[in-house]
Amino acid sequence: MSEEFTLYGLSDSVMILVGVIKITLALLLLAGGLKFTFLIKPSAAIMSLFMIGAVYFHISISDGVLPTLPAASMLLCCLSIVFNPKFLGEKRS
Repeated sequence: MSEEFTLYGLSDSVMILVGVIKITLALLLLAGGLKFTFLIKPSAAIMSLFMIGAVYFHISISDGVLPTLPAASMLLCCLSIVFNPKFLGEKRS
């Protein structure tokens, strides 16, 4: 992981910070799914921003499709949560 962030031009401190934030967001998504539904959309929205960054960095170093696929898949999942009004039983206006 450290080598990957070095290729992106990022330090180990940034790697640790990104990792802590992503784990926190994942736990918030889990907590939202289990009990606190109000946490789901904000957590998914912030995670989407991180995944946009991940996809960008993969493309910037000309990574292939396979290394980019996990970040792109997570991005699509988070965006589907954020923009799907049926996900949490919301009513369309």
